[in-house]
Amino acid sequence: MNLNELHEQSYSELEDYWNHVFLNLLKEQDKENWIIPYYNTFFSNGQKIMDMNPIFSAKSKMSHKSIRIIQEAVNEEDDVQYWIDTSEKNELVMVCSLSKQHVQKVKQIIERWIYE
Repeated sequence: MNLNELHEQSYSELEDYWNHVFLNLLKEQDKENWIIPYYNTFFSNGQKIMDMNPIFSAKSKMSHKSIRIIQEAVNEEDDVQYWIDTSEKNELVMVCSLSKQHVQKVKQIIERWIYE
């Protein structure tokens, strides 16, 4: 396996991790309601875009709320930054690095967003 293949495998594992985190937050009856991933993560030539923006995305078919997680290697403030983008869509945007503390906070933010 060359370095590029290893990088792509690691990136795919990271995407799978965030998918798993999100799906575990949903009630069983809600899982079919979400389009995951919502954003296209491939170039027109089929090559995967691996810039971590987004590392995860989803959109509800019923509420039309969407979620985008942007992962950074190190977050300047070392905290989860988030906001609701209401300009053209009803989207929760989160920026964080990967740590247990951040994942817990992201889970809480997502649960409030989708079930409020």
